[in-house]
Amino acid sequence: MAHARTRNRASAGVTIVIDNCLPLSWVAYLQQHGHTARHWRELGPANAPDSDVMLWAHENDAVVLTQDLDFTKLLFQARAALPSVIQLRLDDVRPASIGEDVLLLLRQHGEELRRGALITVKGHKSRLRILPLGD
Repeated sequence: MAHARTRNRASAGVTIVIDNCLPLSWVAYLQQHGHTARHWRELGPANAPDSDVMLWAHENDAVVLTQDLDFTKLLFQARAALPSVIQLRLDDVRPASIGEDVLLLLRQHGEELRRGALITVKGHKSRLRILPLGD
């Protein structure tokens, strides 16, 4: 019975805050696939520091979707276990280009993202690291 609950929770939608560096089109794309998605532009000022995005994500049990490498640095410096971050290390970060890969990661690693993880996507490959970093 506990296994069924874990499986259902892992397949449930993830709450995601999309960083300013990514296109607004991510919101509709993720919502169409069962996730709660908000772009930072609707939540805070465009010039807000990355730490504000991280704080919002932590307080709202959200995963940060970004192309900005500074989020990894913030996670490492704070030795933070949350929020989780999906970092796209690609030139083309449109959902039409990499969206299916991100959806697959959300399905496969939803539970790890809820507990605290950094997923780096490079090309069609990804690397998952459990938070906190540096331990």
